[in-house]
Amino acid sequence: MNKKLVSLLLTGILALSLAGAQNFSMNDYQKAGLAYEKQATDAMTAGEYEKATEFASRASIEYAKSKDFATNQGLKFRAANAITLAQNGIDRVTGSTNAKKFTKEVVAAKALLAEAKVLYTAEKWEDSRVKAQESLAVINAITSTTTAAAPATNKATVTLPRYYVVVSRSSNSDCYWNIAKMPEVYGNPHLWARLYKANKSKMPDPENPNLILPGMIIEIPQLNTEIREGTYQAGTTYPKLHE
Repeated sequence: MNKKLVSLLLTGILALSLAGAQNFSMNDYQKAGLAYEKQATDAMTAGEYEKATEFASRASIEYAKSKDFATNQGLKFRAANAITLAQNGIDRVTGSTNAKKFTKEVVAAKALLAEAKVLYTAEKWEDSRVKAQESLAVINAITSTTTAAAPATNKATVTLPRYYVVVSRSSNSDCYWNIAKMPEVYGNPHLWARLYKANKSKMPDPENPNLILPGMIIEIPQLNTEIREGTYQAGTTYPKLHE
């Protein structure tokens, strides 16, 4: 193989390396790919094109494995978030004064959540997430019923989302600063650290507040006297947060 073709191959490997660098962890496959890439570059510089080609091919294989690993980790992370959200919802309902009125619904939600946990253990991340979301839907239906039936005894109290699911955007991407700035959250980007502190233990890298991924569920702590429940829904009109 001539120098030009080897150079093109190495360029492709570098592109894979940069894509892999976006993974939320430097996994063993990524490390192996980087090591092979360096060996390929060194061989290329020394004019050993056959060796360069071999090392570049190995790097390509390792980077592909890294990408698959990162994808599976992302699915696992989203499934775990969905399970946590469903569990929190069940705990909230069972601890309320209206718990006895919704025994049947709570039992159904618990059964779905149990299925989600079994699927999670079996590493069926997508199926696990779906079951957890079904469990949460049952709980959200209970929340909607109790909210609609509750008398308006305090007009000064507003109800706002307790959870926000991170989404992928081409611009103005989700981060703690932008999420805190949303009127339905705090309406103040400077309160981003409040969100970070509340969700730090659930993050893939707890020491990096910038590393939040699509599908991650952000819990929104209460700021003042507002009620926080349910998950933020785009397009829904929420009341203003009075500080």
